[in-house]
Amino acid sequence: MSDKVKKINDLYCEEAYDASSMLCCAFCRGTDVWHGIELTVGNMVSGYPFEIEGVMFHNSESAYIAAAFSLGTPEHLAIQRELVECRNGFLAKKGIRRPNTHLMRSDWEAFNVAWMQYVVWCKCLGNSDFACKLVSIPREAVIIENSTFQNGHAATFWGTRNDELKRLTLALKRELKAQGWSKAAIRREVDARRLGEWAGVGVFRGNNVMGKILMACREALLTGVPPTIDYDRLNAAGITLLGRPLTFAVAAPSLVA
Repeated sequence: MSDKVKKINDLYCEEAYDASSMLCCAFCRGTDVWHGIELTVGNMVSGYPFEIEGVMFHNSESAYIAAAFSLGTPEHLAIQRELVECRNGFLAKKGIRRPNTHLMRSDWEAFNVAWMQYVVWCKCLGNSDFACKLVSIPREAVIIENSTFQNGHAATFWGTRNDELKRLTLALKRELKAQGWSKAAIRREVDARRLGEWAGVGVFRGNNVMGKILMACREALLTGVPPTIDYDRLNAAGITLLGRPLTFAVAAPSLVA
């Protein structure tokens, strides 16, 4: 692993990743392909089912949200069951979490980052295809969630924004629209340039918590040393899943590379 990647270890520290001098693996869509690697590593992506304490989830976004509704009431249990059955991460976020925000745990942000770390690590241990996908990303590459066109404070907490990339994208969209290109064709062209000739453009700025979690899991899979997760915080949170209290302990990986 490069020294630059090694220094990226503080989840809460804001970062500035200069794409012109660092190998930046910036994922945005589930259809992104970077250096021949399909970047299906985001929370919203389906196709990598995994278990948490015997409960199977279709995507890590549903599993992440489930802890926000871990109060054990019939209403909360019903929401968790919806999340377990949900096959689409976007639907879990927009269709299940959003209309039930008023029912979320008031202390959610006291443990949500540690829970996200645990969820992604469970996904690595419970789905060998996902683990292999993650370690296929070169060890010297900085994994970045590119949330340039997302709104809200969470965009640059879990991910990053790249102002230069945004400027180029908006200019290209205007140009192609004026030429009569369809929306679908414009999107394909923008994605091709973002992952191709623009891959070394601009600076990605943000906390990039999701990217850091993925990098920590990649390193754990490669070295056999479990990622650092605040299990004390998780145990203190009293998280339940479908009425069952969860207990947390360090889980060692099975090496896949």
